[in-house]
Amino acid sequence: MRFSHTLQLNAVPEWIDNYVNYDTLKKLIFQLEKENVEEINANEDPEKMLEHKQDGEARFLTALDVQLEKVFDFYTQKESELYGMLDQIDNEIDSNGDLNNDGEYPDTKAHLSPLENLDSTYRFPNALNEKDDTGYPVERIEQIAPQRRGSRASRVSRRPSRQSFESRMSMDNVDDFLMEQLTDLRSQLILLYISLSELESYVELNRTAFEKILKKYDKVLEGNLKEQYLNKMVMDSRPFMPETMNVLKEQLARIETIFANAFCGGNRTIALRQMKSHLRDQVTFERNTVWKDMVRQERKVNDTKLVVPKVTKSYKIPFTRFKIESGLLRQLICFAIAIAAFIILLCVDCFGDRQENYCFALLIFSAIMWATEAIPLYATSCLIPFLIVPLGIINDANGNQMTAKAASKAVFQSMYSGTIMMLLGGFALAAALSKYGIAKAFASHVLSRAGTRPMFVLLAIMFVSGFLSMFISNVATPVLCFSLIDPILRTLPDRSRVAPCLILGIALSSCIGGMTSPISSPQNIVTIQYINPNPGWGLWFAAALPIAVLSMFVCWGLLLLVYKPARDTPHLNTIKPTKEKITKTQVFVCLIALATIALWCAESSIEYALGDTGIIAAIPLFVFFGTGILNKDDLNNFLWSVVVLAQGGMALGNAVTSSGLLQDIAVRLKDGISDLPVIAILAVFCFLILVFATFVSHTVAALIIVPIVKEVGEQLPIPHPNLLVMGAGLACSAGMGLPVSGYPNMSAIMLEDPSGKPYLSTKDFVITGIPTSIICTVLIFTLGYGIMSGIGY
Repeated sequence: MRFSHTLQLNAVPEWIDNYVNYDTLKKLIFQLEKENVEEINANEDPEKMLEHKQDGEARFLTALDVQLEKVFDFYTQKESELYGMLDQIDNEIDSNGDLNNDGEYPDTKAHLSPLENLDSTYRFPNALNEKDDTGYPVERIEQIAPQRRGSRASRVSRRPSRQSFESRMSMDNVDDFLMEQLTDLRSQLILLYISLSELESYVELNRTAFEKILKKYDKVLEGNLKEQYLNKMVMDSRPFMPETMNVLKEQLARIETIFANAFCGGNRTIALRQMKSHLRDQVTFERNTVWKDMVRQERKVNDTKLVVPKVTKSYKIPFTRFKIESGLLRQLICFAIAIAAFIILLCVDCFGDRQENYCFALLIFSAIMWATEAIPLYATSCLIPFLIVPLGIINDANGNQMTAKAASKAVFQSMYSGTIMMLLGGFALAAALSKYGIAKAFASHVLSRAGTRPMFVLLAIMFVSGFLSMFISNVATPVLCFSLIDPILRTLPDRSRVAPCLILGIALSSCIGGMTSPISSPQNIVTIQYINPNPGWGLWFAAALPIAVLSMFVCWGLLLLVYKPARDTPHLNTIKPTKEKITKTQVFVCLIALATIALWCAESSIEYALGDTGIIAAIPLFVFFGTGILNKDDLNNFLWSVVVLAQGGMALGNAVTSSGLLQDIAVRLKDGISDLPVIAILAVFCFLILVFATFVSHTVAALIIVPIVKEVGEQLPIPHPNLLVMGAGLACSAGMGLPVSGYPNMSAIMLEDPSGKPYLSTKDFVITGIPTSIICTVLIFTLGYGIMSGIGY
């Protein structure tokens, strides 16, 4: 990983503007390099070139001086602030720490700051008897030097041994006010320990930044600045002097001593463990965003592969000395099968019409390519427009074959529609809600109130993931929720049944959540394209939410029945809510999101003015990018592969409809099922899509089958195209029986414990996912049929 990324990932978010601006310095180096090359190409006089090089070096040194001054000023300010707070706490302990004979503090008016981030593993008042079995090394704190703060630290360490505050208060039965003072003191010490640790990390990161950027300068511009500037400027600056770091470490040791004497009976090992537990929570929970978690998980997987190289099977090519890997061989075989099927179907007359035959060959070819992933899904989507036009399968409104130019225009028009715009609008909402911590803040506050019992924590995390899937899509939601339960996973005993239960619960609930709103999954975007008129968010909620809620409870019950999580871990670590203040930007993002969703819900009422949901989707795109809430990097992080996949599917759907193939297939299917009631027809299509979505993917199932379902619905004696299409679209999200059945399942199967062993296997998905899929599908064509019939579908 590049150092600029390392700096961003490890920096304290609130201090980010006070770190060395590594990227700016690097750009300056590249600019100086460019100017040197330009001078060489211009054949400048050697003296002028030397003068310019010296001028460039002076510019770079000036920029370094500015960054060094910034670090110096910030460190001096934070040092004074934090050390002053520690002195104040120590003074308050000296004046109020001992109880009077009547069990009261001398000054009952004294109070501390509000309680924040209490240790969820804290056991009051049994900490005294706790033994060191954590594996943390007992750090030997050296004798504190007699400096400005040395005398106070020495006095703390020499203070007579006495019972811990918590034990004395337990014995004396003091009132709630004194208990609150005690917990406030504990919270204040922990927060101060975290801040000083972050300050220590701040110094280290900036020192490394100066080393890296000077090394890059010397390498790129052939200079010799690193040793000189580091020794004469950086290491002589107050934040980086060894004496300064020694004092900082003394203050950390001082806090450990105070905390140990006050709450752990003088046991520094227990005190250090509790404070480090909060420090880890701060780094891994409060500081991470969805995208940082994704980078961290990817890095973890790569690191594991480096330690234990993955053995890939290979085969020797006959009559040659070359070998081919098994994965590549499988792709080549699948691609060959797809090509063979395509060529055969082009030559066989299946429908009595050339255009329909060619379109059917393209449909089967695309289905095989998508199902086998012989090449990436989006790559197949890019191939479809190239094949549609040369095959001549696009007709005009009169049924006549279009010219190549007209067909090309029709294909590209079908690839960018209001549906694609709505998909992009959903990505913008998801990016803003994730980037500014809104989704994570909401989720953490809900989960912090779920208690510690596994069954309720599981239910809470499932409904949180299902709810978030409505607004930030079921592609990003699992990654966010996996990071939320990290404080639980890392405190579980080995081989605990809670970990796979929670992870599988998130994956399955995210799949179920994929049916809850029009933007919650790509298959819903595809489905809405074939519903006329557009159902809007209101009608979609009316049909999807009852099915989703009941499916969640069914899935929750199955997970409890299969894993029995409370059997080996009756209580879990509490997930702490975020304590950050609500910002104006967060309020603005929420207002825009609510306004956009409200307009989507009312789309049918304002269709005369706006025309299409895609127009409404332009609001978050314009506002967020126009105001700088989202930037170019956020745009690049959109799931463009999903967009391209949807565009290819829409182009294929337009070709199948235009050629007449879709109508021909629908007429033939209608002859076999027209005598069945509508609910039976819906059940047939739901189970057909369930099988397809389970083994392939939800989006591909929607792209291939939903257009056929619509045409069949229109050909029925009493047409019900919207009912069948919406039921089929919901059934796409019900396929969750295998790791490849959707994005949430694929994210879950990749998670590993600290030893590198996957939390889940295919067996876990089969045991719980298949029954959940079947019950969810039954609910769609029973309860869903009743609701959709009631709203006029």
